[in-house]
Amino acid sequence: RVDQLKYDVQHLQTALRNFQHRRYIREQQERQREELLARTFTTNDSDTTIPIDETLQFNESLQNAHRGMDDLIGSGTNILQGLRDQRVTLKGTQKKILDVANTLG
Repeated sequence: RVDQLKYDVQHLQTALRNFQHRRYIREQQERQREELLARTFTTNDSDTTIPIDETLQFNESLQNAHRGMDDLIGSGTNILQGLRDQRVTLKGTQKKILDVANTLG
């Protein structure tokens, strides 16, 4: 009979602890819910903002540099084409001079 009473006491104490724990959890959830409902939300702090302006400026600078390199390559191509044209003209002139020199003897 004493063993049965000890078992019953332990069983009731465990049930009481479980009940108290569930009650504590429920109260904590209700408290948190009330805190959330009472809380006024604001915009993000400056620490959480993304520096889009700096990124846009960086991207624009890269595009300007890319455009500048394209212009340099275009200028270089035009200069090379001009030198080729001058070479053709000078070769033609050299040939004419040689022809005149051969004609004069």
